[in-house]
Amino acid sequence: MNFFSEISGGGNPNEANRTVPSTYTGGEFRFQSPTIDGFTRVALAFELGGWHSDDLVPTCVLQTLLGGGNSFSAGGPGKGMYSRLYREVLNQYYWAERAEAFTSFHSESGLLGISGSSIPNKSRDMTRVLAEHFYKLAHFYVTDEELDRARNMLKCNVLTQLESRLVLFEDIGRQILTYGKREDTASMCRKIDEVTKDDIREIARRVIAKPPTLSTVGDDVSKVPSHEEIASWMK
Repeated sequence: MNFFSEISGGGNPNEANRTVPSTYTGGEFRFQSPTIDGFTRVALAFELGGWHSDDLVPTCVLQTLLGGGNSFSAGGPGKGMYSRLYREVLNQYYWAERAEAFTSFHSESGLLGISGSSIPNKSRDMTRVLAEHFYKLAHFYVTDEELDRARNMLKCNVLTQLESRLVLFEDIGRQILTYGKREDTASMCRKIDEVTKDDIREIARRVIAKPPTLSTVGDDVSKVPSHEEIASWMK
């Protein structure tokens, strides 16, 4: 108590805990700077629900379905080389160095995105390819094979991670802080199995109806399309 004796105990505790609600606007950030490999990196994302949203599990399945990684991989089971971004981007375009789906969840909101890297003079093409994959998800159903593979891979990843005591304890802590309880693995796997093709397409339809978020960094970012142009592609 001696360390905190000078701190006043007055004030309204409700006032201290009050936060300003977040409002998603989209936008773009460009940072032109020399890189070690000379590639231009682009990330394109859209808003969706946060930790308390019903979209959480379907979005995780969608991220697994898109998958991705580097253009070079040693292969082998579980490497995700049959994911959509591997098959339709990294294996199709010689200039695609990297393409990978990502998510970022918060209390009030979240992001679903795809990042990619290429040589600078192909950065416009890379951005276009990333945008096209969002558009395809919103207008065409994923295949049964893709969905089954993504659900099984996500369950495998979750259960494998929880075999570590460190990860298990962190998971318990995060869930207690976020939800006030911990959901067991059987319940999580059941929610993953319940994700349908309609869920995937509905999420994609809703996210592309909102303004995109664009971030790019590299030696030359001048060929990356503007935020306004990318937004027009989604209409």
